This record gives sequence, structure tokens and C-alpha cells, in this order.
Amino acid sequence: MLSRIKNSLVFWIEQVMVRSALSRFLVMLILIALVTLVAGFLVHPLIPGFESTGDAVWWVFEHIVVPEYVDDDGDVTKRAVATVLIILGSILFAGAIIAILVQWWETTMERLELGLTPVALDAHFVLLGWTSRTLAMLEEIMVSQTRVERFLRERGARRLRVALLVERADAGRRQEIKQQLGEHWNPRQIVLRSGSSLRLEDLGRVDFKHAGAILIPAADTTTSSNLDADSRTSKTLMTLAAELEETLPEEAPLIVAEIQETQYIETLRALYPGPMEIIAGDEVINRLMVQSVRHPGLSHVYAEFLSDSSGSHIYVRKEPQLAGVSMQALAQAFPKGILLGVVRPQGDGFQALLNPPNDMTLGAGDRVAVLAASYDDAAPSTTVRPIAELSEREAPEAEMPGERRVLILGWNHRVPALMGEFASYPRERYFIDIVSQVTASKREKRIAVEEFPKSRLEIRQLEFDYTVPAFLESVDPAAYDNVVLVTSERLKPGSESDARVILGYLLLREIVGKEKGRPPVLVELSDPSNAELFEKRSGEILLSSLIVSRMLARVALRRELRVVFDELFSSGGCEILFRRIGEYGSAGSIRQQNDLASTNGERTFADLERAADAQGEIAIGVRRSGQGRTPHGGVELNPKRDETMRLSDGDELIVLAAAES
Repeated sequence: MLSRIKNSLVFWIEQVMVRSALSRFLVMLILIALVTLVAGFLVHPLIPGFESTGDAVWWVFEHIVVPEYVDDDGDVTKRAVATVLIILGSILFAGAIIAILVQWWETTMERLELGLTPVALDAHFVLLGWTSRTLAMLEEIMVSQTRVERFLRERGARRLRVALLVERADAGRRQEIKQQLGEHWNPRQIVLRSGSSLRLEDLGRVDFKHAGAILIPAADTTTSSNLDADSRTSKTLMTLAAELEETLPEEAPLIVAEIQETQYIETLRALYPGPMEIIAGDEVINRLMVQSVRHPGLSHVYAEFLSDSSGSHIYVRKEPQLAGVSMQALAQAFPKGILLGVVRPQGDGFQALLNPPNDMTLGAGDRVAVLAASYDDAAPSTTVRPIAELSEREAPEAEMPGERRVLILGWNHRVPALMGEFASYPRERYFIDIVSQVTASKREKRIAVEEFPKSRLEIRQLEFDYTVPAFLESVDPAAYDNVVLVTSERLKPGSESDARVILGYLLLREIVGKEKGRPPVLVELSDPSNAELFEKRSGEILLSSLIVSRMLARVALRRELRVVFDELFSSGGCEILFRRIGEYGSAGSIRQQNDLASTNGERTFADLERAADAQGEIAIGVRRSGQGRTPHGGVELNPKRDETMRLSDGDELIVLAAAES
């Protein structure tokens, strides 16, 4: 019985002590009061000089609360008792109370650092979830100063603020962000909050209702179904939409979400009543892969489009004063930029009309898409010269492409859809060998459910480890037209997955290194830091997570860019090609039409622009031959028009042309 009473008392004290700092503080005050009362009643009869018990109690309290207070009246008993009280006071009051306060302070600071309190912001960016995309998206927002300024100005805000909702916003997360951003790190602009994007209460911590843009990257896909990532995005969108639908603000935030399965796009688009752009991340990567296989070197062009540093980027501008002007006149209106086309409003979204016909005129609500080094460089001149007579554009004769053999090393959830992307080019035929340790039957079943014309592809599944030199040599990589190495989801995303790809690349180069006409190699990496290993090596690098991250951030800053990227990356519409300079010279398009050719091969980019326009193309840059191992692959976009360039027939013109060209 006594033991049970003792246990109950100890349990009660435990429950009170662990409840909160205030509970512990009250317990210590009660304990001090009990000690003071008991000691006062004991001291009163033992030590003479106290008029009452109350005086004794007060004397005891003074010695407990003020430890340095000692009587100097020569009474040994009184001084001994005072010493004991001072020791008790140091333990109970000075020790325990201060310890409780310190613990309360540390707990409070830890709670604040975890970001469990809601924020109150306006026109800010909200990033939901911590994935392989998060740091790159955040970096793109922080370095895009002029884009951000325009974004804030349109919404009446002045200061950039970014709120991140992650599972646990601790010091480790802050250190990762600080290390990634470097000089762009600003703790006053970046706010971390802990929570899940699947819970409305947690979403409220980032004040999503008053955000300017909400970015929802897809969760990282592992060996499990990529449906898990899309289901998480769907649940997040439903949670946001349900709350915003009830109390929709005057200007609803723009939602930019990434999804992996394209069949869910229309379903998700109907969930949200406000502006929303959905980017199919897997589809973007697959399109870039196929286009880089069809046109080796193209990844360098897209890398500059999506770069967060210097180079030429795509800008979309509203220029109402240009309404009614023809495309041919508009092409001459941008002295420091290249007109790519028009972005036209269409319902709740937009339509991209790239490389439009010369006689098309700019509508009242149209935007212009311009390739330039900065937003200011993408501005038109104050005057637009009228063109009396529009020249006809002659589309070049389409060449029938031959068959192409492609070797794919590795397997992930995107490969089946990648096969569909190859098959989306109706006039081309591919023989594709896929090498992986994943069983061939499993891969065949997965590809079989994809809906694409199987007759355009001939796929062979090979089951072995391509990092074993003997196995890799057995397929004779030098006999293929292209080799593609894709990241694996069987390993941890990032360094582990990239390590296997890098090893495969080194073995591949060792096998075909001395072969003449060795096939172009396209390497997919997930960790951007590994790209430095390929700076002086041949081959193209595709940083899948970085590309999608930058697209998400760019579209959040300017939503019209999404349709421009879709037009460039898709198999229909327009695409970017390489044309040998010699093709224009031999056709006489430069010499006969513009009297541009010279015996020493010197031309201006303006000359090349006119030659490309005569064949129904838009010249956007040049690629120098023999510079495949440079970081930019010899690509120079938007060169100065009036500077003379010494070009050889082996150099190439980068053009925007119709897909059938």
C-alpha cells in the first residue's frame, strides 16, 4: 500500500514537472514555501530573539532568497542555521529556479528555430516540401533579382520573402541552404517552417493565402511507383484549393506544380480556382534527352536558356505599343535581342506561337518572347521601321532521316515514357538496346503498357551490369549512333546514383576512346556538383533535377514561360536545330540574296539572320566546331549583330525552325 502511494506521488510529480517550464517553476516555489515554513517553525523555539513565528519564517525566507545575507551577532547556533539556509537557498532558489529558466529559454528558442509559429507575409514565395529540387529552386529565385523585382512590383510588394515548409526546419536545414546560396544567403529573406504540405494546419504556417506564388515540386522517386509522388502533389493541391475556395483572396496566388504522370494534368488543373501552371518534370527530361540524341550538342543550348548566371535567357514582355506590327518588322525592333515569337492569351492560359510567319501581326493582348542577355536588352527600340514589302520565306526541303541505333545504359521509371518520346517523331525509326540489371521481363511489361506506336521502335532488353568491362564490351558500344546513361533509382538519389553513372561513362570512354567516329554520349546526373567532373571531357551532361527546378522557378516568376518551354521541348511545333554554315553558302542564300559571303569566311550575325529568315528559320546563335570539350560546347547564343565573325563551313548556325525542317 505504501509502495503504491509512493509510486502515485512520484508519478504525479513527474507529470507536473514534464508538463511545462511554468509547472516546474510553480513546483519549486511551493517547495521553497514549504521549506521556509517548516524551517521557521523549527527555528523559532531553538533560537532566541524572534518575537513571533512569523518573524522566524521571514528570517528563514531572507536567508534562502538572499544567500549572501549572514547575521553577524556572535550567536553560533544562529549563524550555523543561517549557513544551512544559505546552502539550501543556493540549491533551491539560485540553482533550480535559474536552471528552469535556462531550460525554458532553450526550449523556447528550439521551438522558434523549428518554425512552428505562423508567419504573416504578403506576395511572398512559398516552397512546399524538401526534395532534390528545393535548393535549386530557392537559388534561382534568390539570384533572379530583376525578375523578382518585376514580380513584386506587379503585386505591390517591395521586399523578397521566401517561406519554406519542410518536415523539420532545424539548424541542419539552414546550414544546407546557407552553403548552397553562398553570397546570396539572407536570413531575413528566407523563413523556414516545420510541417507537412498534406496538413492544412501546417500549411497555415507559411501564410499560403497571401502568397504571390506557391511552388510544389514532386517528391523524389525511388524504386517505388512514381504514383506516390503524384498522389502527394494531388493531396497538397486539394488541401490548398479547398481552403482558398472558401476564402479566395482578391488576387489568388499562382500555383506552379510538378507532376510526373501527364494523364493527371487536366484533373489537377480543375482543382484550383486561381492561376496554375503544371510542369510534367519527367516529360521535360525525356524530351530533352531525345532532342539531344537527335541533335548532339543541343543540351548546351538549353543549359544556357535555363542558366542562373550569365548568358542569354528567354524573356516575355508586354509591349502594347507594338500592336499591329508585322513579325518581320518586329524582328528588326530588338537591337540586343532575338525575337522568337509571340505568347498569346488563350482562355485561362496562354499559347506560344514561335517562329511565326512574317505577315502575322502582333495582337493587342499578345506578349513577345525575346532571347536576350537581360530584361532590359529584351526591350524594343523606340521606333520600329516599317517594311514596305514582305519577303517570302522558303522552307528548306526536309531530309528523310535515316535509322538510328541508340544504346541506353541504366533503368528508371522514366525509360518507358522515353521510348514513347522517341516514337513521337513519325518520320524517324530507332533501334534501341536497353542495358540494366533489372529483369528484362519486368522492363518489357512496363514498356508494353505505354501507349505509343510500337512499330516505330525496335527495342531489345539486355540484362547485365554495364559497370563490368567485359559485359559492356560485349555489346560493342562503338557500333551505336548514340549512347545514353540514365540515373538509377535502385540507389540513393544523388551521389550514389551518379557514382554508378560516372563509372559507366569512364568504362565506355575507355572502350571506344580510340575508335574513330565514336558515338556521342549523353550522361544524366542528379547531383549538380558532379558536373564539374565533366568540364574537360567529351560528352553532354543533363542535370535532370536542376533543369526541372529552374523551370519551376522561372515559371513562378513569369507564368507565360511555361508554354514557351512546352513548344521548344515538344516533338511538334518548333525545335532548335544545328545547320552547317556551308549549307547556306552552297545554296547561295547568303551570296545571292544579301551579297554576304566573302573569300575569307568573315560574316556578321545579321547576315546569318537574313539567310536563316529566307529559309523560314530564326537564327539564335552559332556553334564553333572543335569545341565539344569546352563547358559551353562551342555554343554562343545571341551574338552581337554588327561584329564580324570568322566562320568556317564546319561551324554551325543554331536556328529555331519548324519540326519538319
